[in-house]
Amino acid sequence: MKEQFHMIQYIHEGPTVLKRTLEKNSAAIQSLSQSVHDRQIMRVVICGLGSSYTAALMAAPVFNYHWPYKTMILPASELFYYKSRIMDERTLLIAVSRSGERGVVVDVLREILQAGGLGIAITGVEDSLLAKNSQFTLLTCEGEEKAFPKTKSVLASAGLLMALGCSLANEDDLEARNRLEMLHRLPEEIGRTIIEIEPQIPLLIPFIREHDYVGVAGTGSNQGVALEAAIKIQEAAYIFTRGDSTAGWLHGPVGALHDRCLMIPMVMKDDQEISKKMLLLSRKFDAHILCLQSPHLEMDEFCDCSLTISADVGSLLSALVYLPPIQLITYYWAVDQGLDPDKPRLMQPILDAILPPNREEPDRD
Repeated sequence: MKEQFHMIQYIHEGPTVLKRTLEKNSAAIQSLSQSVHDRQIMRVVICGLGSSYTAALMAAPVFNYHWPYKTMILPASELFYYKSRIMDERTLLIAVSRSGERGVVVDVLREILQAGGLGIAITGVEDSLLAKNSQFTLLTCEGEEKAFPKTKSVLASAGLLMALGCSLANEDDLEARNRLEMLHRLPEEIGRTIIEIEPQIPLLIPFIREHDYVGVAGTGSNQGVALEAAIKIQEAAYIFTRGDSTAGWLHGPVGALHDRCLMIPMVMKDDQEISKKMLLLSRKFDAHILCLQSPHLEMDEFCDCSLTISADVGSLLSALVYLPPIQLITYYWAVDQGLDPDKPRLMQPILDAILPPNREEPDRD
């Protein structure tokens, strides 16, 4: 299939972007980590909207495991309900927005500064409103990203947050240091996964296109990927998609499945048993299954077809290697329908609704 859209180019750039983002922010992360400890920060709040929020969810397990105090991941639009309880001088607020132009995200950052807390921005645009209103700015290094469905910037944001989560750990947390080293090696594994999986996806499109409902399931950081998949598949391929945790599917949603439903479980060694239970139930309701799986798992009897990730990197970092295959499935499914994945028809109404007055989305054609 001819690569005629920006989106596929950006998916391929993802590993390089992640590597560059981690390297260029390494010193800034160490400086920020020192400030957090000096100010005796006791709470981390991470917020964003859309794919920035799902990137935060991908990184949440790293913070929950390594940060010794409380971590909260909330949509920026929800934070205002709780600001009197969670915004104070002992709070670190991490506001994530690729464009840096989401009005509500900028407003939240201003609120934490007024409360005397520490506010940092994670964004791809150095002169954005978000960056101008932050005390610290960590820049994702994706460069131009004209496609409306963001791909490489989501990977970079999730990886950057994971690096920050590891760096905020206590000095004696050897696991955190080892995980940070693994994180810096991951771009190679992500690139290998893309190379191995992409040629298989066009061959699966005749099977995939027979479905008009998609369910995506994962655990650990893959739960964030499941929610991100729902955003991407719906905005680019216009297929109704639900993302949830693997266990979450067992509590009701599985009962709504039928023979026009495609389940996409993301299965690792750590969660294969609960995944098998969920898939057995899915089959009882006649759903079809495309499994994204770690190497050396015996899942063939539970699915119609499968794609194998190049390596099992553990549930805390798994999102970074499972995300690109989801992006590739979205891209090829959209193109198969004759759609332009770079410019979905819903793009302009959404931008009109979420951008502040007289501000524009960067990298517009």
